[in-house]
Amino acid sequence: MSDLLARLKAGQSAIGCVHLGELEFGLRLLTEQDYMDASFAVDAAMKAANIELSMATSELFESEKSSQLLLRALVDVDANKPVASNAKQLREAISRDQKNLLIEAYLSHEKAYSPSERNMSDEDFAELIEEVKKNPTTPLLNDSSTVTLKRLITTLALPPTC
Repeated sequence: MSDLLARLKAGQSAIGCVHLGELEFGLRLLTEQDYMDASFAVDAAMKAANIELSMATSELFESEKSSQLLLRALVDVDANKPVASNAKQLREAISRDQKNLLIEAYLSHEKAYSPSERNMSDEDFAELIEEVKKNPTTPLLNDSSTVTLKRLITTLALPPTC
């Protein structure tokens, strides 16, 4: 099995590690449902605070969005359970610098374990195409992004001429 497909297979179960001082935390890959739940939570938080989204409040929106996403990604390494029960609890426990470090760690982890169109090099994509040609029914594509799957279908149906 190719390295790329091994990473696809490990995708959803891969837990990255990040250290904040002496503490070690896990970072799990977020699913599409996690992103949707986070979006709903951001909307609810903004409504609860009577804040309408505008240019003036966009920074608050983005800050809450990143807190909601981190809430879902940050886990206890040993128990694989969330470290906080809500975004406020998480915000009260970390500084802005720590939050930025966690975000960067998550993005690096996602890039390594969740190959997608935005992360995949041309060489990796070519390797994926060859693997799919060898085993078209591979279940390893289940965690691929829609964009990657569309690119695969297009490339396989209309191969490049050069």
